[in-house]
Amino acid sequence: MPGGWGLFGRRGGRGRGVWGPVWPAQQPYSVAQPVQLPPGAVPLERLPAGTKAKVVAILAGFGATDRAFQMGIAPGSIIEVVENNLSYPWTPVLVRVSGTVVAIGRGFASRIFVEPLGQEAGEKS
Repeated sequence: MPGGWGLFGRRGGRGRGVWGPVWPAQQPYSVAQPVQLPPGAVPLERLPAGTKAKVVAILAGFGATDRAFQMGIAPGSIIEVVENNLSYPWTPVLVRVSGTVVAIGRGFASRIFVEPLGQEAGEKS
């Protein structure tokens, strides 16, 4: 198809999707709109077991963010790390969210940013 779209978009150009070009406005996060994290925010995968934390941001795509919301992990929610074996990086992170223990893969846990709570804040909740 000369000059047509074809299966993988036009020949040449940038940002081609399967059915046509992918414009920056359609992408969830772009370079033009960086996400500002608080200074104390760390990825969930770095927290040791027994730590309570507050979810600050989920920097993932629409499907992964929706799945986190279905599990009860949303910005502002309080979570507790039940098990995080840092010696074996292929094991999932076990997290308690509102009384339910959820297993989260390492890749997804690296996109969930949290603020660790102090001992006094963890005892109140």
